[in-house]
Amino acid sequence: MFPVQPHLCVSQKGDLWSGVMIAPEAREMIHLKLLFLRNRHMWKRFWIILALLILGTMAVNRHVSEPLSLNEDRSVIGQVFASLLLLSFLLARSFAYFRSSEFQRILKYAAAWAGIFLVVTIAYSYRFELSHVSNRVLSTLLPGRGFETENGKMSFQISGDGHFYIQGKVNGVDIRFLADTGASDIVLTPKAAERLGFDTDRLSFDRIYQTANGTGRGATVQLNEIRIGEFRLKNIQVSVNKAPMRNSLLGMRFFNRLKGYTVKNGILTLEI
Repeated sequence: MFPVQPHLCVSQKGDLWSGVMIAPEAREMIHLKLLFLRNRHMWKRFWIILALLILGTMAVNRHVSEPLSLNEDRSVIGQVFASLLLLSFLLARSFAYFRSSEFQRILKYAAAWAGIFLVVTIAYSYRFELSHVSNRVLSTLLPGRGFETENGKMSFQISGDGHFYIQGKVNGVDIRFLADTGASDIVLTPKAAERLGFDTDRLSFDRIYQTANGTGRGATVQLNEIRIGEFRLKNIQVSVNKAPMRNSLLGMRFFNRLKGYTVKNGILTLEI
């Protein structure tokens, strides 16, 4: 029993009420008892954690290539056991903190950052595969933009109008071509020729072509380079169409310079 004393108390409002006051010598005893009860749970957790760590260490020690034995240097074994004791004590002491709202908030932020780190690590590990996926998606959204399927092969998605478009660079200028295996030549539109610096008014349109729409005329010009992906045609002659055209054409003069090409499942694959 703890000694108590009757006491008359005054509230902040000035009201009187009777109560009891614990004797000063009993306060220390109550404090020690509460401290013992609280530490009793802590020490209980300590022994449980220590036992689990020792068992875990023994299990790991049995499966390592060079297990630690009692014949080893006693200082090494002592260091291992001291480390287990310290770790057990820290875990037991921090158990109550683990359940606090502050720790849960910290844990939530830590989990978020860990998730971000994991995503970044995975993205970096699969950067080449993801690059291929992004190029595939862009080729679907932007007809004419090819994607490399494997070394030496470029693929192009079919567009909504049923044609294949190929984005290339002619003398360093972006030109969009229509793949046309029915055409014999590489043909530039008048606008594309002007973008490349040719004066269409001074060109000699002396070449005659038979097309599905009748007879057409073209002028021969020399290009330094046509580049599509890693494929390059150097110092090649092409034709500039006299009549306006919607797209420049890549005909058989281009396809015959490839190792091969295939059309399957709406994808045109060029083997460079």
